[in-house]
Amino acid sequence: MAQSGSRMIPLINMFRAPRPSPVAVQVARPAVNGPPGLAGLPLKDRVRRAFEDIPLSPNEARALEALLDAPGAVATELSAACGWLPDGWRTQMILLCQRRRRYFWPGGMGSEITNGAILGALVEYRSDTLGFSPRLDLAHLLREAVDGAG
Repeated sequence: MAQSGSRMIPLINMFRAPRPSPVAVQVARPAVNGPPGLAGLPLKDRVRRAFEDIPLSPNEARALEALLDAPGAVATELSAACGWLPDGWRTQMILLCQRRRRYFWPGGMGSEITNGAILGALVEYRSDTLGFSPRLDLAHLLREAVDGAG
């Protein structure tokens, strides 16, 4: 037990996350803006600029190359093609999109965005086959980014 003033506090309570007050005021998170001039650009132009400003890391290039070489493959197949553990490909793709989030979502991602929505910036997912494919409107930009990383 730890002492706080004159009363004893169980140690377990020192490590618990604070509980939100039921009367706490909800404050909207400010939008995180990307580089100037992005908000009015179509996604295709924002993606091109994202890869120009933030070049692909070797792992990001490997993840995109696996996707481009095997459209429709499931995540575990894409991970295996990269030589990674089963969740490796999906993790790398989420990180790739998050690193460039200010380009993909210039008005901010929102607090409730899911990993699936994050991947949706560049990838199409088919729930009937569980397969991933590059977005058709962006596939050539993704290929250019991979080729430029090599």
